[in-house]
Amino acid sequence: MNQQNYMPPYDGSAWYVPAWADPQKLEQKELRRASSRLSFAVLASLPIQMLLSMLASLLLMFCGVNLYALGANSIGGFPATAYYLLSSVVSFVSIVLPFSFFLFLGKRRLEDTILVEKTGALNGVLLVFAGLFVCMIMNIPANLISQLLEQAGLNGAVNTESFTVNSAADLVTMFLSVVLVAPVTEEFAFRGVTAAVMRRWGDWPAVIFSALIFAMAHYSFQALPVVLMGGFVMALLYVRTRNIWINIFVHFLNNLIATLPIAVEYLFGTDAAQIADNAAFFAVVGFGISALVILLVRHFTGHPVFRSPMQHGIPVRNKALQLVVNPGFITYFVCFIAMAVIALYAV
Repeated sequence: MNQQNYMPPYDGSAWYVPAWADPQKLEQKELRRASSRLSFAVLASLPIQMLLSMLASLLLMFCGVNLYALGANSIGGFPATAYYLLSSVVSFVSIVLPFSFFLFLGKRRLEDTILVEKTGALNGVLLVFAGLFVCMIMNIPANLISQLLEQAGLNGAVNTESFTVNSAADLVTMFLSVVLVAPVTEEFAFRGVTAAVMRRWGDWPAVIFSALIFAMAHYSFQALPVVLMGGFVMALLYVRTRNIWINIFVHFLNNLIATLPIAVEYLFGTDAAQIADNAAFFAVVGFGISALVILLVRHFTGHPVFRSPMQHGIPVRNKALQLVVNPGFITYFVCFIAMAVIALYAV
């Protein structure tokens, strides 16, 4: 008998199962791979943004625009209208492209991740206002952190983007970029792809991981409470409703309210902008609390808001560890810390 090719018969003992065939180890590897690739997908947006911005600068200078003489009418060195249009393109390309490549690399179908299941009109409206309310109240701790940082002589700006409106074109393109394009692209990436893919290992890991990488994508310590809670709420809504439109409407209204004072100030002046800001806040609080109360009443009177409980997914040993201890997430975390620290000193 050829001793080299001899294999003892399988007797059911665990030692005979090779390490690479252990289902637990294979699932751990798959979880690490998914987390790493999703983290690299977010990181890929940075060089794409830089490349597109550089190309846009060259194009404007070639067309005769003096980017060094724009003064207060510029944002990030660009005319305001050009900046908003560029932001729309950059948001779409730098976010959608890497995450689409992630789907292609993993041979995942778009229809299996971007879910649009029926929620019910009443439930949908109530969930949108409840989600918006939770996101809104997180501005309170964010503003507190902002004040503390400014007292320490650091940059405490919660909003990581600058907005200015000096013309009707600025106003239209600002809404296009911030209110329409950003919610669609970000919900596609962080909920439609990230949360849906990570649900394989459970709804809670999907919600937490999606919220975490979404918050880190803003590269700001002071904005972290708002964005982290916003990401948590929208990921939770997505895994429970399996309807991406709920998230898009929450995100849409959140960004609309954030930019509303800027639009009102351009149209009607500073005093009107302050009134609009206060009115929007109290309206969200009023509608949000009402929505939460109605949802609770419906839940306890036999009208369930969600069709199924949170799913546990495939069990994996050390699940939390696999999510964050991998090349992609570690690299992403280091970049987040570095860029957030730099932002603190950008006074």
